Amino acid sequence: MMKNLTNIKMPSNEVIGEALEILLKGGLVAFPTETVYGLGADATSNTAISSIYHLKSRPKINPLICHVASKEMAYTYSVETNISNLLAYSFWPGPLTLILNQKKGSSISKLVTAELDSIAMRFPKNKVFEKIIRQLDKPIAAPSANISGNVSPTTPMHVFEEFNNKIELIIDGGETEKGIESTVVDARGRHPIILRHGPITTEMIESTIKGKVVLKTENNSIESPGQLLKHYSPGKKLIINSLEVEENSSFLGFKDIMPHNKFKGAALNLSVNGDLDEAAANLFKMIRILDKNNSKNIMVAPIPNNGVGVAINDKLKRAAQ
Repeated sequence: MMKNLTNIKMPSNEVIGEALEILLKGGLVAFPTETVYGLGADATSNTAISSIYHLKSRPKINPLICHVASKEMAYTYSVETNISNLLAYSFWPGPLTLILNQKKGSSISKLVTAELDSIAMRFPKNKVFEKIIRQLDKPIAAPSANISGNVSPTTPMHVFEEFNNKIELIIDGGETEKGIESTVVDARGRHPIILRHGPITTEMIESTIKGKVVLKTENNSIESPGQLLKHYSPGKKLIINSLEVEENSSFLGFKDIMPHNKFKGAALNLSVNGDLDEAAANLFKMIRILDKNNSKNIMVAPIPNNGVGVAINDKLKRAAQ
């Protein structure tokens, strides 16, 4: 039986004040962003950051993203580069995280960075979250607001399903726009390196820098969030690149790849029109819906591996591990 939903609140000035009080005393707040819902804490508080790892059951080798309200705030804690300036100018605020070197003597908790020399910075495009960061006047560290490895949350109810009343406040910003996590780019060198695919595509970055990006190859070192091999996983087995549906399975289709009319199981379509942005926005939400029915597996149609489809396929591959 569901517990009381009194911790889900609409973002009034009073609720923003409540969020600030919770953060200042070392507590956790679930925030809406344009990507997915985040579980946020004061990035300078060891106690608060430790609570994030504990509540999420998140491996402490997996660093967190620091959310800032300006490029200037980001560079208070990190070392700017030509590439970071170019990308921040083009894509901030927005779904892009930059990996930069930390400034010496930074007040950011070492738990945030998993004791690496680097730090992950993002200026999110969400007015409520931005307002809270500005008023707190320091970065908010926030991974996705779910148990580590589970499907990411794109509505406040998804957050509640993960944690019930274990979070004091969940700010209701409605359904998220992008539906998948930010693109992560290592901007420390002369050439940007994509560490995690997301809404900002390779093509968009290459158009901005007038050059080629480097794609991170799989290895055992974790330099940013989203690099764990198994991630974004539902309770059921996920079978990707499926052209047909098996008996006792549910199906997640794309465009005209859907089960025949006689299929009696659950079936959803990521995008009837073949729109990859729409498919990304629907991905986690629809996986969560199909995960709740009584089917044995979730089978997923092939997704074109271009544009945002690269990010969708990366997440499906990790979810299917």
